[in-house]
Amino acid sequence: MSRTPRTVPFDRRPSPHRAGVLATLCLALAATAAAPAAAGNAPTPLVFSPYAMVTKSHGTIATEEAFLEVPRRHSEPDGPRIRLRVVRLPATGGDGRAAPVVYLAGGPGGSGFGTALGPRWPVFDRVRRQTDVLLLDQRGTDFSEMPPECSHAHRFADAEPLQLEAALAALRGAATECINEWRNAGVDLGAYTTAESADDIDDLRRAMGLPRISLWGMSYGTHLALATVRRHGPQLERVVLMGTEGPDDTIKLPLAADTLLADLSTVARKDGFDDLQGAARRVLASLRQHPVQASSPLHGGRTVTIGEFDAQIAIANALGRRATQRMLPLLLREAEAGDYTLLAGFVLMMREDMGSFRAMPLAMDVASGQSPQRRALVQAQARESLFGDALNFPLPELADGLGLADLGEAFRAPLRSDVPTLFISGTLDGRTPPANAQALLPGFSKGQHLRVRGASHDNELWLGNAAIADRIADFLAGQTVSADALDVPLPVFITRKSEL
Repeated sequence: MSRTPRTVPFDRRPSPHRAGVLATLCLALAATAAAPAAAGNAPTPLVFSPYAMVTKSHGTIATEEAFLEVPRRHSEPDGPRIRLRVVRLPATGGDGRAAPVVYLAGGPGGSGFGTALGPRWPVFDRVRRQTDVLLLDQRGTDFSEMPPECSHAHRFADAEPLQLEAALAALRGAATECINEWRNAGVDLGAYTTAESADDIDDLRRAMGLPRISLWGMSYGTHLALATVRRHGPQLERVVLMGTEGPDDTIKLPLAADTLLADLSTVARKDGFDDLQGAARRVLASLRQHPVQASSPLHGGRTVTIGEFDAQIAIANALGRRATQRMLPLLLREAEAGDYTLLAGFVLMMREDMGSFRAMPLAMDVASGQSPQRRALVQAQARESLFGDALNFPLPELADGLGLADLGEAFRAPLRSDVPTLFISGTLDGRTPPANAQALLPGFSKGQHLRVRGASHDNELWLGNAAIADRIADFLAGQTVSADALDVPLPVFITRKSEL
């Protein structure tokens, strides 16, 4: 198997994203979906071999590697199979009583192995002081039989501002071409659902002969972890969810972006930005009336015409992470003054990202979908939000008519569990806001919600306070941990272009 997979950012996710007899039916369907695989279909025991894991900044780590074969479709145990890569970080301490922990990366499309190679390694190192950590590359990612790249990508015309309906039609056409190409290459897109991946996790447990495992997920990895709680809860010891995406959270609530902009406006005053909300409103209003042309040095001086919808997408997505949050006030101030250079760079990056598709992320997001109630709420909030529904574009409308699998309302139904679960949320997280975890918490009889004040959907949610790693590790080791909020340093905003 090739050792040079396509590099995927560990938490990348496309800017989108989900009475009575009916409730009873949903619960019955969920219970049926949760039935464990028959004992007679036990996977082949895993055999690990030594593997030298070369991190980016923390040296070479002695680990172990194995490959797990799972059914391509768990409903067809004797059908085609998929090979998944697992890297084990052997415990460096602990008393041997804590269950091994499976780490689930975000995306969908991120690599569990890839996450541990980067700046977040110290947290993995802290957790393995108590028990083994298993880095799973989920089906369709990196070393776990990632489908081929699609040769079709849509490039938006630089000379035209984005218009919602035209852009949606163009992207649906590109996605359809990719789907046809993958199917012609023999890719079974229906195999790439969160339910199939959840069953992979239980196959991993059984292949290792473990009575229970614990789960630790980030972003989309929490969505997968929650599906596993629903389907295989009795086999789980503990669960940690960082940046929670619930079963019906695939599409985001538009007003969450407005709330975060208001919070950042308060923080930005310390760096001399007095009216962040007003600046965003004025820039969008100006572009609505008069689209502008601007060049981006980051793109070789390419000139792009920027309209209101371009700016809504760029700003709404920039709110999510610390790296882009830090640039947003300067971007808006410069745009108000007539300099759209920074915004042009953001717009071109978003256009390029939207124009291409990968099989696993597309199929996973479409399959998780959204309930009718969620979609109606998103549509209602979009009418009130400064950004419309740019935060989700091109979902959910893109999925309509693609012919991909949908997991249905049983998958998205409210979840109840007695598995001890630690929810961790950053108060400045624009991708998976604390409200997601708060909405799920009543269904978890042994749930705790740890808020990290000042953290976004970025590295400071992991590394901004040493106590974060301690609480994760201690919780997974079965210890009682405090849910008292923690603080990380607030963002320091860039005030001039020379600081970029």
